Amino acid sequence: MPKKVKKHADLSRTLSWIISIGVHLGLGGIAFFITWSVISIEEEPPRVVTAQWHEQSHQENAKLPMNLPPSEEDVIIPEVPTVQKPTPKKNDGFAVLHQISSSGEIPTFATREPETEVQFMGLDAEAAKYIVYVVDASGSMLLHLSVVLEELERSLRTLHPKQEFGIIFFQQNDAIIVPPRKQLISATADNIDSAMKWISTSGKVIPAGGSNPIRAMKSAMRFKPDVIYLLSENITGAGRYEVPVDELMESLDSINPVDARNGLRRVQINCIQYLSEDPMQTMRKIADIHGGKDGYTFISRGKVVK
Repeated sequence: MPKKVKKHADLSRTLSWIISIGVHLGLGGIAFFITWSVISIEEEPPRVVTAQWHEQSHQENAKLPMNLPPSEEDVIIPEVPTVQKPTPKKNDGFAVLHQISSSGEIPTFATREPETEVQFMGLDAEAAKYIVYVVDASGSMLLHLSVVLEELERSLRTLHPKQEFGIIFFQQNDAIIVPPRKQLISATADNIDSAMKWISTSGKVIPAGGSNPIRAMKSAMRFKPDVIYLLSENITGAGRYEVPVDELMESLDSINPVDARNGLRRVQINCIQYLSEDPMQTMRKIADIHGGKDGYTFISRGKVVK
């Protein structure tokens, strides 16, 4: 090959290498720059962004340049007078609820919650949202059931609409459930009116015969109440429908057992012994085991004796 041609070939090859190296160095530099930029951005600590809102008059025609806001040293913050909140009256339930919801403070006189308390025949129950009344409708109640129904309605009228109730009468071996039979209902005025009207006009609640409360208590437990009010003149009955005390206690223990997690029973059973005292003290025993504090009351001729 002539020397001149060989010389040109070597020169071309050299230029190619130079160009190739330059291109690679350039690409490498660009890649390094990009990588460094990304790392720099990722490693930069985040900034804490704060916002401050000032109430100002709205200016639609504001024009630039605008004056800079005054420095913190020049700003005079006016003192806001403290407004003394009026203490709600004791009989003003809406004012009390408003104070609690707005300030979180409970007035000293508001020691009980009207949405969760209930009273029947002198027995109170607090923190109760679901309540079932189980009432004796045996023959011994024939002359006295009207008084019991008056007390029952009085109790229902004191409930909060957020509370729910059910009513069951026991007679012979039957459980007479006031409609609706499969669920508790809110303690609204309309629902209470409907329940009391059904009791007085259905012809289902007529005192007669003996009584066994077990079926009624099982029905009451299915509603999963917080409290059951159990009222009876003779809870164990007599004659054909008599239930032994031990059998009754065992039955109640099986349907309202102790919860192993906290040692408590799911339902509180408050007992009202009505008209005549029970020499076996069965209702008191039920209250001692299943009721709350002071969960037993004896009523004779309308007088409450604890």
